[in-house]
Amino acid sequence: MKYLSILLIMLLVACSKKEPLDTDLPGLGGETWEKGPLDYWLDSNFVNPYNIEVKYRFDRYELSLNKDLVPVTESQVEPVMTTIAKTWIAPYIGEAGDAFFKTYCQKQFVLVGSPQYNTNNTVTLGTAEGGRKVVLFALNDFSLDNKPGVREMLHTIHHEFAHILHQTIMYPVEFKTISTGYTGSWNDYTLDEALARGFVTQYARSAPDEDFVEMVSTMLVEGKSGFDAIVASAPDDGAAKLRQKEEIVVRYFKESWNIDFYSLQTRTQNAINNL
Repeated sequence: MKYLSILLIMLLVACSKKEPLDTDLPGLGGETWEKGPLDYWLDSNFVNPYNIEVKYRFDRYELSLNKDLVPVTESQVEPVMTTIAKTWIAPYIGEAGDAFFKTYCQKQFVLVGSPQYNTNNTVTLGTAEGGRKVVLFALNDFSLDNKPGVREMLHTIHHEFAHILHQTIMYPVEFKTISTGYTGSWNDYTLDEALARGFVTQYARSAPDEDFVEMVSTMLVEGKSGFDAIVASAPDDGAAKLRQKEEIVVRYFKESWNIDFYSLQTRTQNAINNL
């Protein structure tokens, strides 16, 4: 018992000993920081004109707590957001007007340096919540010289904005009946199998809403020639279904939003080509 008492006293002393932590633990609340040039630039280009907040300082509670993620490098923030402004904001404002964009645009962007890897062997490059928040991943690899990578990021932006539009005014229900074979295990099937059923991407097979926004984002980011090439690569039945979906997308934008989709497509392509 004597030895146990001594051990207990030692443990109590050890546990009560106060030593200053020499490791900063961000994201636990209470951090303060002063605005720098990048913050003022974001205010001028996104917060003040569009009420869009851009969060680039790492905030664990904006992200999945069970994922290993790293912050975006500050030097990547301005190139990324400038690209988004030129290829998403400017085309929509040019075609639909300032009031339209300010009303329906996402109100918060959260920027993350690394991709988000999932248990089903897929990689998440972007997510959206409630039509107001978009999280973009893998931005430390962003480079204007990597055109496929730039288009992939823009695909995410246009995909998520199309969700906001159809959640505000639903697309024609006939769209859901064109293709069959929607499945939660879409990643188990090849792109060729998706195209044969009239799905523009593999992910379009996951659900009708995803099918619709994948059509919108692919048509905008790939442009007319790129989309035509995708259709040409599909079997006859799949190609016919893609053309049916294209017609509905174009009609939806005109009837619901008074937007000439082909004109918006041209504006988006010109912006991408001039980056």
